[in-house]
Amino acid sequence: MKKKRPFLLKLIIISLAIIAVMGWLRVYQSIYQWETLLRFGVRPGPWYSLISGAVIGVVGTIAVVSTWLRFAWSQKYVQISIVILAAGWWLDYLIFSRSSIAFYNFPFRIVVTSVYLGFVFGYFYLTKNKSPKG
Repeated sequence: MKKKRPFLLKLIIISLAIIAVMGWLRVYQSIYQWETLLRFGVRPGPWYSLISGAVIGVVGTIAVVSTWLRFAWSQKYVQISIVILAAGWWLDYLIFSRSSIAFYNFPFRIVVTSVYLGFVFGYFYLTKNKSPKG
């Protein structure tokens, strides 16, 4: 009988699914609002949000599926991908935020990002001796 997935692992999978869905929704909105984005001259433009949304969606979907299926490489993949996604999210935020109001919750964003990364890395570190299937 297969061992059940621990609650904290399910929480990580759900958070990765939310990230993946947000990426796919970004793709959808880029396509759906393409003309509006061009008409108002939104920068960096619809291509940027389309491509970045697709990358987020693909990376997140692979992370969800591989972690749910308990592949041996999934823990390392999730750790690497959340670092890349967090770095991309921060670069996007810092480069394209033009209003000072956007930086109002800057400390909160730092804390939440740190807690999330610490949670995922901590969980996988503490459970690294578990033997996932190859």
